[in-house]
Amino acid sequence: VSISSYVYNYLLTSLMSTALTSLLGNNFVNGADLTSIVDDAPLVGIYFSAQWCVPCRRFTPKLKKFYDILVAQGTPLPIVFASSDQDEDSFASYFAEMPWHAFKFGDDRIEVLNKKYVVSSIPWLVILNTKTGELVMNEADAMV
Repeated sequence: VSISSYVYNYLLTSLMSTALTSLLGNNFVNGADLTSIVDDAPLVGIYFSAQWCVPCRRFTPKLKKFYDILVAQGTPLPIVFASSDQDEDSFASYFAEMPWHAFKFGDDRIEVLNKKYVVSSIPWLVILNTKTGELVMNEADAMV
C-alpha cells in the first residue's frame, strides 16, 4: 500500500504541477526552474511591477517585508516578478532589490499573464495554487 500511495502521490503531483508549468513556464532568471522556486509551497505569487512605477516603488518594500515575515514563520510564499520595465537595465536594477525570482526580461508569458488576470494597473499581485495552477486571489496586493 505504501508503494502504491507513493506512486499515486508522485503521479498526482506531476500532473498538478504540469498545469502550473504550462502557465508559468520553466525558465527564469538565474537559471531557476519552477520546481526549485515552488518547492513544497501550496501557493505562488506573480508580482506585476516596474521600476518606473512610483506606486510600485512604494509597494515593493511592503511586499518584501510581508514575504520576510512569512519566511520567518515557516510559511514560504514563492513570488515571481513579472516586469513591465522598458529596458533590461531598469529591470535588473529593480529586480536586484527583490528577494524572490523573476521571469526573464521581455518574456512573452508576462503579457499572456497580464491578459489572463486582467492586470489593469501596477503594482498587481496574483496568487495561484501550485498544485493546480488555479487562481486563488487576484489583486492580492490590496491584502498585503
